[in-house]
Order: sequence, then C-alpha cells, then structure tokens
Amino acid sequence: MSETTNIRRERIEKLLQELRYEVSRGMMENEIDETLSFEFAVPISRAIPDGVVWCKFWTRPSPRHVVIGAQMAEPRLKVVQ
Repeated sequence: MSETTNIRRERIEKLLQELRYEVSRGMMENEIDETLSFEFAVPISRAIPDGVVWCKFWTRPSPRHVVIGAQMAEPRLKVVQ
C-alpha cells in the first residue's frame, strides 16, 4: 500500500471510532433513537466485474446475550451527572 492509501485508511478508521463514540453517547443520553441506518453504494468493485461495493451502517436493539464477544459485556461509556 502506498503512503496515501495508509493515510486514507487511518482517516476512515478514526472517523469510524468517532462515529462509535457519538452513537454510544447519543443513545446513552437519549438524544438519538436506537434505530439508525445509512447506506450507499460505491459504483465500482475490483472483486466483481461490473459490480459495486455496498456500504451499510445500521443499529437496532438486541438482547445483550445475543451480541458475540466480550467487548459488549459492559458499556464502555457511562453517563455521569
């Protein structure tokens, strides 16, 4: 990967971390709804000739035991009055 590619990837990863924080905080403070969605298509794919890359972000309520992984055992953010 080129230096430009690495910079772009790092920027995307930073933005996704910021999104995670904003969604978590917004839901914990009841400022946003528990169901959000955002989706778009990138009009080119290297893996599939004449294909697209589908990007989708969505949230939905789910029982805690359904979520796989230890990261959801406890919320990382807590609202302090």
